[in-house]
Amino acid sequence: MNKYLLSPLVLVSFASGQVNERVDSTIRALPSPTLEAASDTTSAGSTDAVASDTGAQRPLKLDSGISGQFGYDSRYSYKENPLGAPGVLDQQSDGVWENRFHGRAKLGVYDMDSSIVTPFLGGSWAMTDYTYKNADDLIPDLSALNHNTTTAYLLFLLQHESGWAFRGGVMYSNDRSTENDTEEYMEFYPSIGATKAYALSEQALGVIDASIGVHLGNIEDVDGPLSDHTDDELDHADLTASYSIIYSFDKFTVRPSYSLSYRKYENGFNSDRRDLLHHLSVHLDYPIAESFELSVFSDYSKRKSSGSDSQGDPYSSIYDFKKFSVGAGLGLVASF
Repeated sequence: MNKYLLSPLVLVSFASGQVNERVDSTIRALPSPTLEAASDTTSAGSTDAVASDTGAQRPLKLDSGISGQFGYDSRYSYKENPLGAPGVLDQQSDGVWENRFHGRAKLGVYDMDSSIVTPFLGGSWAMTDYTYKNADDLIPDLSALNHNTTTAYLLFLLQHESGWAFRGGVMYSNDRSTENDTEEYMEFYPSIGATKAYALSEQALGVIDASIGVHLGNIEDVDGPLSDHTDDELDHADLTASYSIIYSFDKFTVRPSYSLSYRKYENGFNSDRRDLLHHLSVHLDYPIAESFELSVFSDYSKRKSSGSDSQGDPYSSIYDFKKFSVGAGLGLVASF
């Protein structure tokens, strides 16, 4: 599909939505096993385990050998401005259905005296479908943007007795159009990060997380009339910091979190572009049964861009956005 045959304003919004929506968001990053373990409501005593694994005590979980998990989750959400296009919050809306299969293997645990090191190998395959049609919207039918995403990663986690957990690795991502069965974007993302979990009370944990990485990708269908576009124009470095509170009561877990991300672009149409992305979310999780979970969630994102293109037009008119979503989902995880 050629994204650059639309009028300039619609073109930028459409291209930004079709590709940047999948790449520029905070969800495409190496996972943090420490944060995931702290948020796990399907494992009894998980909060206490994380406090000992990543807290001031010597790490406790030293089971050796290879172990893993496989899961499936399905989420449906109502999204205001799902493309992340510039304009008011209600510029575009859609019901988005996301289904994901994911797996991860822990390749042993290695004792390094004052710390332990754990290699992880994982990946996922996800289907994203836009389900809503409205003739009055800028793009009446977003189903042309339906896509499948494949990811794979290698990650090394180092848990230190000081309470900090450090990670480093590389992720591969690939987006394919469902309609055309063509690759629209791929990237490699090497990054490093650090996580600290600590007790706020008997029922609550605070989690600090920070990461830095570089997205090295390739975008298809960029040889249109806008010659400033290049296949590497979405390449960027990012620096992200987040804070989460994980509060457990009865079987429920509430997890509000806030993240701030700075992105720096250098190539093609995005030369000299700088982004500041705010992301606020709240998750409510309830384990229906062992390894089976119900989630209700809502999030709000806001991006501010600076810099200008080769014609001197400000990037803020193209990339600034606000968007909001609310939805629910079911997740199933099997460990072995």
